[in-house]
Amino acid sequence: MSGFSLSGLTLAAPCTRVDLGEVYGDLSPFVWAVACRQIALGPSYAITGPDGRALFVGGFVPMAEAWECWFHAAPQAAPHMVALRRLARLTLLDLPHCDPRPVETVVRTPAGARIARMLGFQRALVADGLEIWRWSRWATP
Repeated sequence: MSGFSLSGLTLAAPCTRVDLGEVYGDLSPFVWAVACRQIALGPSYAITGPDGRALFVGGFVPMAEAWECWFHAAPQAAPHMVALRRLARLTLLDLPHCDPRPVETVVRTPAGARIARMLGFQRALVADGLEIWRWSRWATP
């Protein structure tokens, strides 16, 4: 999947380090190392705005029991959330259809919970102040 456009936004794969830098902004060396490792471990995506700068990055890391989903939105993404939602949900459908593993994400902030809910995740577990949210293409409402 590469170069799909909607409402002036473009979904591209894979996510680059430049995309990470544009979305994350100023961050610690540890967080930078983790983000760079995530794009190396599995499929990744970036959604860019009309000016070509990344507004949203995310991806998947294959784990034994699930795909771990990670995502981050830049503050400038706020006015584009409807189109971002539509494009980001396409990435979930880009995972192998023959893979029965669910997709899980760890949510640490209220903003992360809003984005997870927007993408179709449901809260599955709360432990030690962290929330585990799960998405499954086989889930029934």
